[in-house]
Amino acid sequence: MKYLTLSVLLLALMGCANNTAKTPQEAAQQEQKAATDNTQLQEVTLKIEGMTCAHGCAATIEKNLNKTDGVAKASVDFDAKTATISYDAHKLSKESLISVIEGSNGGDTYKVLP
Repeated sequence: MKYLTLSVLLLALMGCANNTAKTPQEAAQQEQKAATDNTQLQEVTLKIEGMTCAHGCAATIEKNLNKTDGVAKASVDFDAKTATISYDAHKLSKESLISVIEGSNGGDTYKVLP
């Protein structure tokens, strides 16, 4: 009886482990990020003006940066009014990252400061 219970528990755990399948889009994004991770990354911190809330403004900018081809990781700190971005300089420039930020929310809300 112990072996039967142990076998059922083991099968249940194995079944749960297989439920982490990714959608094709998630798998492609993960591959893109892995390919970017293998290159020489640069990091830049940009000061952002115009954010009024953490859940809307900062989250939108962070999401837009993270879905940009060549960005390995982006983090927006609402309190510090900054975005810290690790990116592949062969694919992106600092100016293109600024464009993504300033283009968020229609393009007239956020400004990257020098």
